[in-house]
Amino acid sequence: MWRKPAILGITAFVSGAVLLALEIVASRVIAPFFGNSIYVWGSLIGVFLAALALGYFLGGVLADRWPSMTVLAACVFLAGALVLLIPVVAPRLLESIILRDPGPRMSPLLGSLGLFFLPSVVMGMVSPIAVRLRARTVATIGNVAGALYALSTLGSIAGTLLASFVLIAVMEVSQIVYVLGATLLVLAVAGWVVSRRMLSAAVGAMVAVLLVLGVPFASPPLPEEVRFMKDTVYHRITVSDEFEIRYLKLDNYWQSGLDLADSRRTVFGYSDYLHLPLIFTPAADRVLVVGLGGGTVPARYHQDYPGMRIDVVELDPQIIAVAQRFFAVPSDSRLRIVAQDGRLFIMRAEERYDVILLDAYLIDTIPFHLATREFYETVKMQLSPGGVVGSNIIGALSGPRSGLFRAMYKTFREVFPTVYVFPVDWNRYQGVESLRNIIVIGTDRPRLEPREVLVAAERTRRTLGVTLPRFPHAAGDQYTAPIDTTDVPVLTDDYAPVEVLIQGR
Repeated sequence: MWRKPAILGITAFVSGAVLLALEIVASRVIAPFFGNSIYVWGSLIGVFLAALALGYFLGGVLADRWPSMTVLAACVFLAGALVLLIPVVAPRLLESIILRDPGPRMSPLLGSLGLFFLPSVVMGMVSPIAVRLRARTVATIGNVAGALYALSTLGSIAGTLLASFVLIAVMEVSQIVYVLGATLLVLAVAGWVVSRRMLSAAVGAMVAVLLVLGVPFASPPLPEEVRFMKDTVYHRITVSDEFEIRYLKLDNYWQSGLDLADSRRTVFGYSDYLHLPLIFTPAADRVLVVGLGGGTVPARYHQDYPGMRIDVVELDPQIIAVAQRFFAVPSDSRLRIVAQDGRLFIMRAEERYDVILLDAYLIDTIPFHLATREFYETVKMQLSPGGVVGSNIIGALSGPRSGLFRAMYKTFREVFPTVYVFPVDWNRYQGVESLRNIIVIGTDRPRLEPREVLVAAERTRRTLGVTLPRFPHAAGDQYTAPIDTTDVPVLTDDYAPVEVLIQGR
């Protein structure tokens, strides 16, 4: 008789653990297609909660009509099979959503519904059925329900910590999902064995083996050009070689490029513009770069300016390893790379910098705590007298996609007396509503007129030895027209609606 209460408790605990582990891992399934924005997390949490609500209701109905361990095990088995299919279905489903492009909110919501709603509904059915089977009398049903839901919640805590602290760091996302699905299948077979439904257990075991062995082979293979792919606690990192260009991709964002035939050729033009701060402080010898990516900018600084010492702070240790392995980023006494949050590093820094470069922003999601007035004030405190900060922002100068840039520009001006704006390739491709990289430079030095900037750029090129062919062109791309900031907020730690500003809605 002890076996029935034990298997019910184990089922409640394990199903709760699998459910929350799946919710954590779901973000890594969605992120390569839709990023890691608040819309992604909002969609996932909303879908899982809605699925649980429906699952609790359906489980209660099922428990009253067919209260048996066989039914409970069948629900667990079905949930496991549905979870196993997620890595097979995900690429095709999410790519089809991208092609239809229903918008930044609906895309992750539809993806979450299509992949995670059904398995979560079935897992939600487990607890009501388990309560019904465990309760002997109406008088004790409260204690039984409380105990089983407590076990389920403890399992959820364990699953959350296991997935976020351990599994994502050591296993591929698809492998984690397969393990979660297989765990439910094994649990279901155990339930049938305990209830002495040996035929169901035997059939279930055979089907489980076929699913576990067969489903991974149905997953689409990696493209031939992919050299490296790894899921970390922060990103999915992809390195691919395409037509002699090596690219680094974080989730669905192209981050860096390296010409394998000519490593000094610039692939993404904005990286040349991040040398513009040197115009305003040509005697710089201490530089800090926040955000590594493929290391294009710090590696070129290290190569071209032998008198400089460069610190780089990057949140994800795996990106550091990838940059050094695949993009030939050096690490020596002049180029120090630290794995840490950029804001935390700056707050703790013991020395000041002549130039601080902020290159940690992506096209449709940014770490908001690196875009607020309080952060820029911290950055300013770590600048040496006359120091310069340069920030790479992706946006438009005006129009529906300009909200984030204009808010960040407004925030910049709250902190730095002199602010310059250099839209990448402005003189070649003008258009205030065009989405592009925009380099914003802030300093407390007196403002230079555009002609003076060009003169200073030529002087810097000669004295510092700037070898970038596009450097004079970049210096001429200064945007001097007024930038309207009346309808955007100053970003603060207390109020920074960056996702809304990015989408312009």
